[in-house]
Amino acid sequence: MRPRGRTERKVFIEGLKLHLKCGVYPEERKLGVEVEMTVEVSSEEFVDYQKLYETVLKASEKTFTYIEEFQDDLLNNIIKRWNPDFVRIKSVKLSVPFQNSFKGAGVELIWKREK
Repeated sequence: MRPRGRTERKVFIEGLKLHLKCGVYPEERKLGVEVEMTVEVSSEEFVDYQKLYETVLKASEKTFTYIEEFQDDLLNNIIKRWNPDFVRIKSVKLSVPFQNSFKGAGVELIWKREK
């Protein structure tokens, strides 16, 4: 028998590579950039990671100026579908239009339901 407590599970997709039409520069929005995504969702409802993957792909079909806009759109779709308690979306641009000596640059969004 388990001791009293609350079980929390997070469904996640890690290291998903996408070609996203996203960027401040017109050529980034036209040609697209390679982005590596990690998405985590914690919900009392069952979250099928195949459906989560499809939700990410659908959001990635649009064009965005900022990664934050993409993340907000994806977050809204996740909230509508699974009514989560927690969502984490990490987006890393693997190619940027300026000289760099780093692996990637990106944005991490963490959303928690207010109690």
